[in-house]
Amino acid sequence: MRAQGRRESLMARLRATEPPSAWRLTNAAAFVLAYILFSIVWLLSVSVLSDEAQSGMPSARTLTLSALLTALVVTLGILQWARRRFRQNWLSALRLLSPRRPAALLAILLLSLGIAWTIDLVGRLLNLTAGQIVPPTLEVLRQGEPFGFALGLLLAILLQPVADGLVFSGLLYPSLARLSGDNRIAILGVALTYMLVTLLTSSSQGQWYALIQPFCMMLFVLGVRAYAQSVRAAIVARAAFGIFFVLAALFSAGFANLPPSS
Repeated sequence: MRAQGRRESLMARLRATEPPSAWRLTNAAAFVLAYILFSIVWLLSVSVLSDEAQSGMPSARTLTLSALLTALVVTLGILQWARRRFRQNWLSALRLLSPRRPAALLAILLLSLGIAWTIDLVGRLLNLTAGQIVPPTLEVLRQGEPFGFALGLLLAILLQPVADGLVFSGLLYPSLARLSGDNRIAILGVALTYMLVTLLTSSSQGQWYALIQPFCMMLFVLGVRAYAQSVRAAIVARAAFGIFFVLAALFSAGFANLPPSS
């Protein structure tokens, strides 16, 4: 009975409506399109500057740097847009103020780490990962080069979670939830959109990090977003996946190859 009650409570929280967003779906779609375009533009630009344009396959550092620049530009663009549109209320408009309790954020982080490990374990048991340890944009973490490691760490734990959180959990999810009238439809629709965006911008040769893992990850992150009605919570959940990637890279490469501490 308790388990059934908990399931019902969980589903009720996932279905709970929140105040409608103050922007339209077209605004959110514009930022999704910008996310795709900047990913392509920065990858081409960094490849040309690093003389890799003719090689056909960019290096790990090029992938990391282009993804980092994309996340940075998209994040700054959204924050600037929100500050101009909502003035002093931009943080609350983007649902970045709650939860405030560190214990709640820590619980989300630990739960998300467990889910990240579970998804990875299932992929390996079903032979879906094709030998890939981390996403291609974070392969630089396994190479033991200090500057590249720092870039990968910054991307995995901070910039990518914030950019993904703002674009997909912050703007697209509430717009689609208002349009569909059902949070579950919005969660599925945004997860599929994220999978498509990853497919269009990923250099992965397999299906795991181009399709399956991004979809499963975003389903969970959006579930956290709907349950907590908080983009901050979604960003923390997404950052936990980044932490998991860092740990996976370190264990696979061996701690002996870590960059020396200063």
